[in-house]
Amino acid sequence: MNFSRYLLFFCGQVGMMMQARFFFMWINEFTTGSEDTPALLATGGMLVLLFGFRLFDSVTDPVAGAVSNAWIRRGNKRQQLLWFSFLLPAGGLVVTFLPTAEMAPALRWACVSIGMLFFFVGYTFYAIPYWSLVGDYAAGDARRRRILSNLLGGGIVLAVGIGFIGSGILIDKVGYAPAAAVFGLCGSALMVLPYFAAPPDAQMTSAGPAGASASMLHAFGIAFRHRRFLALLALFAGSQMSFTLMTSAAPYIAQDLLDGTKGDIARVMGPLLGTAAICFLITPKISEKIGWLRGMLYASAALAVVYALSSALGEAVIGDRFLTASILFALGGPMVAVLMGLEGEGIVDCAEERGGGDLIGMYWGVFNFVVKLLNGLALALGNYLGSQAKPDAWGEAAIRAMSMAAGALLLCGVAAYFIIKPGRATPAA
Repeated sequence: MNFSRYLLFFCGQVGMMMQARFFFMWINEFTTGSEDTPALLATGGMLVLLFGFRLFDSVTDPVAGAVSNAWIRRGNKRQQLLWFSFLLPAGGLVVTFLPTAEMAPALRWACVSIGMLFFFVGYTFYAIPYWSLVGDYAAGDARRRRILSNLLGGGIVLAVGIGFIGSGILIDKVGYAPAAAVFGLCGSALMVLPYFAAPPDAQMTSAGPAGASASMLHAFGIAFRHRRFLALLALFAGSQMSFTLMTSAAPYIAQDLLDGTKGDIARVMGPLLGTAAICFLITPKISEKIGWLRGMLYASAALAVVYALSSALGEAVIGDRFLTASILFALGGPMVAVLMGLEGEGIVDCAEERGGGDLIGMYWGVFNFVVKLLNGLALALGNYLGSQAKPDAWGEAAIRAMSMAAGALLLCGVAAYFIIKPGRATPAA
């Protein structure tokens, strides 16, 4: 694969994740109101709806994996599936943010419910085949697989940056629904590009006998009986949950611990995302030198230290408070790059160990199924601690607890990996 093909593949992750970032950043404030906007939907009902769709989203991941596997077993190319789903997230995003205060309450609920249905279905049935292309496009080339996996992580970081910087400005200028349309249209245009990234030697199916006859339930069982994959799931879950919790903690750190404003959130997360973006350039080299597994273990332990230290922010150690926080978060960027950049390589490696290319979709589906459920717990923990960050409750202690919990989740993931991972095979006599 040349540079242009890698760039086309990278665009798909940016397009999908910028829409996801817009949705998760603004859905609560849009529906339940803020200091400047009235509530469009009841807070309690919206929480139930979000939880229900989050559960639905998790359950459909293995289904999408099975569909992806069945598609290529029939002699089709996996990248063809992208054409069926690339417009669904954008349509769902616009309809979700369509309600206004002038609409009847029933119509508001209908718009949000239908929009979320299209958004989550489109997200899942695009993401699983797209991520599985890491194995197909690599065609057995370890170097190519490392680069493709790294591009998935880099796409997330760039999309988060676009969301943090661009979405708020756009909403202030044109409103929620037009801003969602801009993000949706731009994202959809990017999401079709990975189809054209296929190299001439891209694999369509695998020769692995285990995957060739795998039904949905059988493939699901193969993944969950794969002890090495389960150990990696624990490691991945720890890093994903910690990042989710720190994203939730960033506004509280900027505003409460550092006495800043909403606009200062970028001064906290910006250095983390900036150094991570730079370090994605060397992540494949790290994987090549020490291996993707060792790289993730080291990065998890080091990032846990950074997150734990962030619980002590509030004093001016170097320069002012924000400079101190910026330097500390910048130190975490390289570890974030390694964790996000090597995830795909690990999943594809495990899938190929058990059955080859036609099991990759299911392994991605199981990964998403588990991580989304656990990320739901991380979000719930962040919401609870955030609700306690009031002077008449825990106050600043709740915010510091978020950072400590994020570091602890990383270490728990590392510990769980060593507990679950299979031991070395006994040599034959």
